[in-house]
Amino acid sequence: MTKQRKDINELNNDELADYIHALDILRARSAQNSDDETGYDFQAGLHNGQLPDGTPIDVACEHGSDLFFPWHRAHLHYFEQLLQAADPPRTANVTIPYWDWLHPEVNGRFPKAFANPGLFKPGRNVNPTPGLLGEKLPDDTLEIVTEETDWNDFGGFPEDDPTGNFGDLEIGPHNYMHGLFISGLMGDPSRAAEDPIYWSFHAFIDLLWAEWQRRNNAPPPTSPDHDLRGFLEKPKHKVRDFQSTTELGYEYEYTEQLEEAFGIIVVLPTVRRPPLRERRRELIAAAEPLNPQLLPPLFADSLQSELRNTSRADYSFPAPPGPTTAAVVRLQNLKVPTRWSYMLRAYVHPQDVPFAQDDADFERRYFVDYAVLWVSHHEDHDGHHPPEGRAHHPPFCTVRFDVTDSLTGLTPEAISNLVLTLRYIAAPVPAGEPAPVLDLLEEVELDDVLLEPYAS
Repeated sequence: MTKQRKDINELNNDELADYIHALDILRARSAQNSDDETGYDFQAGLHNGQLPDGTPIDVACEHGSDLFFPWHRAHLHYFEQLLQAADPPRTANVTIPYWDWLHPEVNGRFPKAFANPGLFKPGRNVNPTPGLLGEKLPDDTLEIVTEETDWNDFGGFPEDDPTGNFGDLEIGPHNYMHGLFISGLMGDPSRAAEDPIYWSFHAFIDLLWAEWQRRNNAPPPTSPDHDLRGFLEKPKHKVRDFQSTTELGYEYEYTEQLEEAFGIIVVLPTVRRPPLRERRRELIAAAEPLNPQLLPPLFADSLQSELRNTSRADYSFPAPPGPTTAAVVRLQNLKVPTRWSYMLRAYVHPQDVPFAQDDADFERRYFVDYAVLWVSHHEDHDGHHPPEGRAHHPPFCTVRFDVTDSLTGLTPEAISNLVLTLRYIAAPVPAGEPAPVLDLLEEVELDDVLLEPYAS
């Protein structure tokens, strides 16, 4: 029988109590024996790469590739089976409830269920400073799910693919939510799953993937035969085994607000233009790529010094060899941080328009895109990699910002009068913890900033 994963706000009192009861049983197993593989701590450690006491586990999650979605689907699937087997018949129908973080809560930042004993963990970003990073939910989640049609751009690229690594949903909303909006234990990939909010947060990530699959006719995976580490002893352990939620025995029960957001029900008739991402992709597909061009920095000292002085870095656009129909800015070999997460926000504006950090009109007119660099696992920078030698996060990544709308219709000379501004914003400090004493800006490294122009 196919079970339903529900919005945590829609659970009745008995359903919520049964879920917490199953979690408590798994936690009790870990308290009795930290090596119990059916206990909460070990299951959380499959993601974290370590137990709560810091003891390393020789497996951990996948990030920065097309393994990201299937690995986390497998993690939730096998954890959910343990919950159901914890105390049947009471827990036989327990499923992981999802947290719909596409929509703000009516009261507070998190569903009220996460304040209950058994679901609460201290340190979450409960009272962010108004106007600062992490105060609001990411505003591009729905756009990525409903408008991105390419699997690799959405879900990540195969390992060692020269084209890229992170998918848009991971390097954007996923990383933002972990490191900035939720923070606390969730801000640290080596401790994230210790917070039970992890399961509901990633259940919604899984829902978003399932919805994307539904909208795009479930395209085949690009690494179907790849093993998913941590699950090699399980009957299902390859990427191809985790392509269908129904085949795994569960589906998602949508609320009316989710159905409306995804266009499954239409409240009012609307006339929609082709999605922005789809239009850009069509422009690029129909165009001829020109040679990438370097964006020279408009600062004389190092990138770290410039960020330390101004919290931003400016680059000058080169004049393309001819009119462009599409354009992408590429940050080549941007280092994945090992000590602290941060966001880069990209703006394209004329040289004679100074950067205005707190100006809403400047933000509206010139903001292009963002990327969140979530700190890597402790093991990735302590040298304790899994047996197969692969790190949990790639050490470097490629970030692309589509600047088509900023450049379309401009002459090469006009483009050469534009500036790319990268604004650096460090992740907030978890509640109750002291500010870091590290020089975090030393971790912001990249090889080049390049313009990829396309001509018709």
